[in-house]
Amino acid sequence: MASLRLATPTLRSTARLLARQQPMGLVKIHSSVAAKNSAVSTHKPDRLHGSYHWDLERGASIALIPLVATQLTLGASPVLDTLLGVVVPLHVHIGFDSCITDYFNERKAPVLGKLMYGLLYASTAGVLVGCYQFNTNDIGLTEFLARMWTA
Repeated sequence: MASLRLATPTLRSTARLLARQQPMGLVKIHSSVAAKNSAVSTHKPDRLHGSYHWDLERGASIALIPLVATQLTLGASPVLDTLLGVVVPLHVHIGFDSCITDYFNERKAPVLGKLMYGLLYASTAGVLVGCYQFNTNDIGLTEFLARMWTA
């Protein structure tokens, strides 16, 4: 019983110390107002900023399901070729953009991150032009996929 009485003041002082601290949820990490003497300005927070990206990503992913199903049931079509030639590169671009954002962000790799983004945009533009050329001057994506499947 004596050891419990000795430990009680320590527990009380620790509890008081913890009660005086500000909870992490209330700590202001970033300020939307720049300091008067600061040369760095911060952006105005926008709660909808990420939702547009999310909607576009989900829309591209969901659009692939009926496009591929229609291609498998109806066969080759110029409309499907055009839609697949736009939606598939867009879907792949969004996926690689997320990877670059996660692993080559501006704070950790400022030069390499910009290089990766440049390569991403250049390769996406190249794929879009390649899909256009393949759809207009060759057999098209849907016929190519049908031939690959039966080969």
